[in-house]
Amino acid sequence: MNEIGQTSERVKTDKRTSKQIIMQKILNWFVFSLLVASVGAAIGSELSPELYLPLVVIEIALLIVSILVRRSKTINKVVGYPVLLAFAFVTGLTLGPTLTYYFGAGQGAAVLMAFVTASVTFTALAFIGAKTKKDLSFLSRALFAAIIILVLFSFFGVFLPLGSMLSTIISAAGTLIFSLYILYDFNQIMKRDTSLDDVPMLALTLYLDFLNLFMFLLRLFTGRD
Repeated sequence: MNEIGQTSERVKTDKRTSKQIIMQKILNWFVFSLLVASVGAAIGSELSPELYLPLVVIEIALLIVSILVRRSKTINKVVGYPVLLAFAFVTGLTLGPTLTYYFGAGQGAAVLMAFVTASVTFTALAFIGAKTKKDLSFLSRALFAAIIILVLFSFFGVFLPLGSMLSTIISAAGTLIFSLYILYDFNQIMKRDTSLDDVPMLALTLYLDFLNLFMFLLRLFTGRD
């Protein structure tokens, strides 16, 4: 009986160690994707405005490819790495003009504040989500419904003028939703069975969480759409 107990404990320890290794690799690729996006943003600030729409189309196409890679059982998961880096670079290119606009409008301090706040929030919620013992999978449907509503309101905002109060509410809601997504995603990484094959797409998920949190915080701090 003692040997069985020791074997069981050893299996649990090995599983925790394996999970820690996977999590570390995910975080490493997440940080690397942020660096790639930063390079893209620096280049994107110099690009012609006419390229913005084609880049958005490429961004959407890469996002669709990432979904296919994640769900497919036949596509080699190694493909996820170039998809992750390409997506980070393209989103950086599209983000560049936005950041240039804010800096040009004298909102550089707000950009820095949004980035620092996003980084601190991401780190804190990542720790809480990864360490909490409760499985937060029950949040999945509520978060999905919330993000659909958020997308619809944001879409209507493109065609209909939104008051400053409603814009602030949308920005605050987006900040809350993606903060919860960070908590949820880290919790699910620790609770689900994951392997090294899942690393690039999980890193992409965290990258999207951080990017969206940063953008909604930026809109919240600057009071702009």
